[in-house]
Amino acid sequence: MPGGSTKWANPDPGRPPAVVHGSSTLLVTLILLLLSGSCLALLVATQTQMLIAYGQKLQARLLVAAEGGLQLAIARGVAGAAEPYNHPLVTTGPGAGITVEVTGFLPVADGPCHLCMANLDGALSSLGGLRRVSHVAGAAAVAPPRLDGLPPPTRELTVLVDLMPWPVGASDGWDFEGTAQTARETVRDAALTEVGAYDEDAPLTVKRLAGRDIDPPRTVTVGGLGRAGRLFYAFELAPEPRPLWRFADNRDEDGNGGADLGYTVSKPTVVVVAFGAGVRPVAMFGGGFDPALPGDVGNWLYFVTLDGGEVLYKRALDGPVVAAPAAVDTEGDGLADRIYVGTTAGSLYRVDLAPAVELEGGRVPPGVWNPRRVFDTGGLPIHHPPAVIPVPGLGARALALGAGGGAHPGTGSEEAAAGRFQVFVEGGSGGAGGADELPRLDRANPLGGADRLSPTLSPGERGWSLALGARERPASAPLVVGGLLTFFTLRPTGPDGGEIRRYALQLVSGDAAGAGARGRLVGRSALPPASVLGSPTRIEIDHAGSAAAPVLSSDELAMLQALRAQMPERCRFDGSRVRLIGSGPDGSPIRLAVLPICRIEADWTEGGL
Repeated sequence: MPGGSTKWANPDPGRPPAVVHGSSTLLVTLILLLLSGSCLALLVATQTQMLIAYGQKLQARLLVAAEGGLQLAIARGVAGAAEPYNHPLVTTGPGAGITVEVTGFLPVADGPCHLCMANLDGALSSLGGLRRVSHVAGAAAVAPPRLDGLPPPTRELTVLVDLMPWPVGASDGWDFEGTAQTARETVRDAALTEVGAYDEDAPLTVKRLAGRDIDPPRTVTVGGLGRAGRLFYAFELAPEPRPLWRFADNRDEDGNGGADLGYTVSKPTVVVVAFGAGVRPVAMFGGGFDPALPGDVGNWLYFVTLDGGEVLYKRALDGPVVAAPAAVDTEGDGLADRIYVGTTAGSLYRVDLAPAVELEGGRVPPGVWNPRRVFDTGGLPIHHPPAVIPVPGLGARALALGAGGGAHPGTGSEEAAAGRFQVFVEGGSGGAGGADELPRLDRANPLGGADRLSPTLSPGERGWSLALGARERPASAPLVVGGLLTFFTLRPTGPDGGEIRRYALQLVSGDAAGAGARGRLVGRSALPPASVLGSPTRIEIDHAGSAAAPVLSSDELAMLQALRAQMPERCRFDGSRVRLIGSGPDGSPIRLAVLPICRIEADWTEGGL
């Protein structure tokens, strides 16, 4: 415009100026950007939290799956399925597609069982025995594969599981009964061929040998002629069936006018013993008896080589030895280092096989491994070996021993005297203890409740003694496992037979293990009862929920409850149990014991991320 400054006119007076409009747009844009950033940050934070929560939930599910897999591994192992196993989990949400990888149930060590027999001899030993067995079990839970190619998340758990009592060694499905029948037929054929006679109840031992310096494993049998003769035979049954030896001893080293080896009624014990720097399997047995020279013939304990039948050891005792020697492994190395053997004069002897000695002229030198008298029954004959049991609270061993009856096997009712059963703790290096020194239980009262093996008792008070009924005497070797003591007795009722009772007692107190009397009538038997009476022939496991497990009597259920109370406090019981099946009075199978299986879990380890 003339004479003045030029001004731009606002073409639209109703709109704000452009500068103002642009500033508002910029401000709004900035605000939107700030809001978008906040939302993005919030979104990122939320996604991060979701990923963390997902990862935590996945890890939790992995841990739960691994723990479940571990329990599955233990349950499968107890049930006998010890091989590895993979199981996919079909789930939705975090952890869908997890696979549980269960390891095997692997035995890694074994040791003494709480209140179980330590004997290496007898049918239970031939079946492998019952001990505390440590197993390793493990499980891993593995998530689905990752999209980025990295290893999938895993959670691994491993635990050491102790089971007791639990079978070890030859309990792997070996047909003990069939093998024993083959062994008896083999010995019978040899006896009939040579002497034309055989006692069907003659003592017979079947043993599987494996482990230290014995490769390949061997199955052998050693049997006598019983009241039919004065011979022992030994055969190898596997891996190569062959005769090993026949043994007779016609010498008269004690000068009593009779051969030292009488009728071969002492059941042989086959064990591995250390000699010098090496070991070798040996057969141990007593000298038997001779009714023409009662008390004079058979007063010997023999060790002979298993492969050749040569005499390694021969020691005189104070009476005929008709019982089987009881061999014990005190060091846990599989070698016999202590022997207990009784005589019909009522003495129980102990032979310590340590230290290992060098043979002189093929025999143990005089003056070492001498028998030492450790218990006196008061003149009651000993016809069966004792059960030897480690007592953890004492750091010592208790012995369960029955005594009574006639002076030799086959004694009729007119000579049968009342027997006695006793449990006692051996007195170490002191003199021989006696049945008269033990606290006596009231036979008429089945309940007492005292723990007579308690460390709080004085040495003279530890143990108990139970008088049997009139003319009743032990008819089988005792069986002790898991705190349960069982044995059979015979009360002759005439020249051709008698009543058989089965006793089931709590070892520590002598009380009835079940809800009734200590001893119950289970049948009748000819005289003498079969030597296999009460001898275990099978070990069977019932796992929790097993459909094949037999229905137990109310008395057996009461026994299970009582035995659980004697187990260590750390024990867990899931319903699994051990059944020992043996021979009854008529030769038919009978449940000798039903035992709870204690499970102790220790040394848990965790891995994986």
